[in-house]
Amino acid sequence: MDSREWKYKLANPYVLGICYWLIWLFLLSSFQPFGNAAWAASVNVAAQGITAFATICFLIPHYLEKRKYLAYAAQVAILIFLLTVLYMKLTEPGLHLLAGKREIRYPRAFQFGRMYFFLFVIHIVSTAYKFASDRFYALQRQSELHRKQLETELQVLKNQINPHFLFNTLNNVYTLAYLKDDNAAPMIMKLSELLRYTLYDCQADRVKLEKEVEFLRNIIAMQQLKSDVYQKRVSLETSGVQPNHFIAPLLLLVFIENSFKFSDLDTNPDGHIHISLRVDMSGTLHFECGNTTKQPLNEEPKAGIGLANVRKRLQLIYPENYELQVAEMEGEFLVSLKIFHL
Repeated sequence: MDSREWKYKLANPYVLGICYWLIWLFLLSSFQPFGNAAWAASVNVAAQGITAFATICFLIPHYLEKRKYLAYAAQVAILIFLLTVLYMKLTEPGLHLLAGKREIRYPRAFQFGRMYFFLFVIHIVSTAYKFASDRFYALQRQSELHRKQLETELQVLKNQINPHFLFNTLNNVYTLAYLKDDNAAPMIMKLSELLRYTLYDCQADRVKLEKEVEFLRNIIAMQQLKSDVYQKRVSLETSGVQPNHFIAPLLLLVFIENSFKFSDLDTNPDGHIHISLRVDMSGTLHFECGNTTKQPLNEEPKAGIGLANVRKRLQLIYPENYELQVAEMEGEFLVSLKIFHL
């Protein structure tokens, strides 16, 4: 908070106090001389201010919140009594109102009771304000803590993705290098591009969908370098992606990784992996990833982050704004994800 904000916060109560004093001055000057009205308004506003300040800053924190109810009630009664006595001594005795041409005088006892009751009302209002403001700030702090907790949890989930992805990719590079395959060098170049994206572009909460699609294309292209079989049987179709579409980074990576991990491309002549991503006119993302399988996908390795990670991220980032369906049919696995209003 800069100095100008502090000055504004400090000046604001004074401005409100002056305005409140002017209201009292206007009311009192309508039936008594201006000098008397100014003095009476000043004493009245001061008594109310002391009541409110003592209630909020002293009585509630030191007595009411500590459940010292009898002491609290006694302190309130004494405070209001002393302020009322002081007010009566500082103002003219027998203040009167003018009703037409007739002068109406109120007894001192009536004035005392009226002022005592008025200050008690100020005390009640101050108490309500104190509890309301404390409740508001408590909810604000709770919301801030919850937001930070969600940010931390999301960061933990995202940090789980990067090492996992890097570990699998390095295994593929190692295999090609060990076999002295010519595709080892292009795969290392693709890996460099992917790492640049994950280390720098993915730090934001949202990334452009265009960049995420390019990242997925590089993932698939790197897998296709393994063999001609992967080149022919793996496909990615995209449509409707616009520059103003954003998505949480690396959200779709697990689906694609699982499709390669559990696919049977190496053993099944009819094996395939088909991935489609489109955005309709309403801005809804439709993502589908289907592959033939060599084993049920629900038997994930213990080291895998799996679908549970994705579900958790979706719930944290897009609560009530997505639909995820996972279907395992005979020899095929399909993931369908909708994210509304990108």
